[in-house]
Amino acid sequence: MSVSPTSQKIHDLVIRSFTKVFETMARATCVFQDYELHSGTKSSSPKLDPAKDGSDQVFAASVTFAGRLNGTCYLFLSNPFAHHISSEITGIPMEKLRDAAVRDVCGELANMFTGTFTSALADLGHSISLSVPTVKRGKRVAIAVSGTSSHVRYAFDVNDYRVHADVLLMEN
Repeated sequence: MSVSPTSQKIHDLVIRSFTKVFETMARATCVFQDYELHSGTKSSSPKLDPAKDGSDQVFAASVTFAGRLNGTCYLFLSNPFAHHISSEITGIPMEKLRDAAVRDVCGELANMFTGTFTSALADLGHSISLSVPTVKRGKRVAIAVSGTSSHVRYAFDVNDYRVHADVLLMEN
């Protein structure tokens, strides 16, 4: 028997999952900042502040899941942070990192975040399957929200960089 999680339970699971992945994989310091509701609105990737982090590019990594709860988890990482975290995780100096390695790390972080989150949902009785990660890079990335009942964007500070995690949910 599965239990439909409350909004507060979902928030707690997202925050715990995100923090666990970044602290474990990159020994990063993670501080949850805030969340915004985006349900029912057209949504794009978070706006970047080039003056603050020197980036006009974002890596958008996503993993879709299906089961009693369907959805997608996104991670939005600025170009400088994606390179920083990739170097931390792989041990490759930033000047030697190739784009493919950065994309792989971004995809794996999204996969681990989504896997940790959905594993916690499975503990509540939800059987869920995951897709393979998808990684896009650009100035803005549009998010398909059709059919979702909930879309929440979470903001975290990770090693002094702002990282966003979006969770879109649709209950069957």
